[in-house]
Amino acid sequence: MIRLLIVDDHPIVISGLQNALGEQGDIKIVGHVLNAKDALDWLGNNETDVILLDIGLPDMDGIDLCKQIHKQFPAPKIIGLTTYGQVSFITSMLRNGAKGYLYKNTSEQELATAIRTVHAGGQYLSTEVNDKLIAKATRSLPKNGQLIPKLTRREKEVLELIMAESTNQEIAEALFLSISTVETHRMNLCAKLGARNTAGLVKNAIKLGLA
Repeated sequence: MIRLLIVDDHPIVISGLQNALGEQGDIKIVGHVLNAKDALDWLGNNETDVILLDIGLPDMDGIDLCKQIHKQFPAPKIIGLTTYGQVSFITSMLRNGAKGYLYKNTSEQELATAIRTVHAGGQYLSTEVNDKLIAKATRSLPKNGQLIPKLTRREKEVLELIMAESTNQEIAEALFLSISTVETHRMNLCAKLGARNTAGLVKNAIKLGLA
């Protein structure tokens, strides 16, 4: 039997979850609370296997509560169940210990599957949530799928001047740097962009969308 705690400040949501999971023979709702304080008090006196946790709680951000629960009560597996679809919320919940993330419009079947999956030690993200994370991750990729190297502000400035066909001397004067420093930046840029010379550097910068 999987013991389940619901943390949500909307009684109608709790009622809906009770109805949705009522026929799942292996899942039992052992508690439900309306705020973060009651959740921590409940966990201090009771045991559960999985927690359905809303983000929009009245007394504490659900993300912060997730972190606190994970630290104080590491055994229960946490699933974010919310209306918030921002990628920053999703990643913050996962970083703070959540093992799953679902929207409140999820189906009864998917909800039960998620609970069973995280209880068994896995991670569960709804298809919509997973698609958002993938879309976010791939925005930093060019069409050929090659990773874009991260450049420092100074490297970007040097690269811009190289693309403008400036010499090391001209770059040094424009950026108030020594020629040796410019040469170092040029070598670092070649290493990051996988180029052997200036021509290759320019070619790869264009290919990666950096120019």
